[in-house]
Amino acid sequence: MKIRFLAQTLVAGLIALSASAQTVTVMGSTALGPIVKKAADDYMKLHPGVQIAVSGGGSMTGLNQVTSGGCNIGISDVFATPEQDKTGIKNFNIVVQPFTLIAHPGVGVKSLNAQQAEQVFTGKVTNWKEVGGKDQKIVRVIRPESSGTRAVQKKEILHGQEFSKDVLIQDSTGAVVTAVATTPGAVSFVELEHLEKNKARVAGIAYNGVECSNEGVKSGKYPIFSFGHAYTNPAKLTDPKVKQAVDGFLAFILTPAFQQDVVLKAGYLPVAYVKSLKTQL
Repeated sequence: MKIRFLAQTLVAGLIALSASAQTVTVMGSTALGPIVKKAADDYMKLHPGVQIAVSGGGSMTGLNQVTSGGCNIGISDVFATPEQDKTGIKNFNIVVQPFTLIAHPGVGVKSLNAQQAEQVFTGKVTNWKEVGGKDQKIVRVIRPESSGTRAVQKKEILHGQEFSKDVLIQDSTGAVVTAVATTPGAVSFVELEHLEKNKARVAGIAYNGVECSNEGVKSGKYPIFSFGHAYTNPAKLTDPKVKQAVDGFLAFILTPAFQQDVVLKAGYLPVAYVKSLKTQL
């Protein structure tokens, strides 16, 4: 009887704890997702009364959802639009994200200059032999229009031009890496973190002769990067306890300990490292 009573008490306590837990919803960038999920796991261990649910959908989805109140935090690889800014959403730069070109290991190209990279994705170049590689058709793998990675790529690689219509669209960064790794002739554009984790499967391509690296971004030699953003909407955070949990979680991500011990080791740059760099994507 005593054991049964203790078990019932424990279950009741867990139910009560679950019921009182504050849930924070995070939506958006699949590229930023892993580092934010790591932060969520670490934060929940330190704060058992908080539950943080992280899901994807792309940067534009995150921005649209936080603007409408569909989530508490929207994560994005790009800045909000002027229209979204007018709603009063608040931006937190949480990491710096270097981006790199990647390709199937068999294409035979180690570097593309700016013009070549642009022409590969606009479709003006259709075979790797045209840029010094093998006689092999180029397969362009890109993200959908809801993706912040795609927005960064269009601005920095295509210089605002349109992508070729001959593309393979993948819904997440993980799917992009898999498609490039398994498709002869494939090429794409991802965060450096995803190249670092998949060097056995895909090859990095230097840009203007400079390989993507944290040091390259920090020194200004490598130009392709963006800030990783977390957006909140103060007008929609009406529950004081949820607001407190949101504020605490974002403050945790920006602590020197998390930025140095987790962000840097995960292939990103801490925001404090590049305060002098300016980008508007």
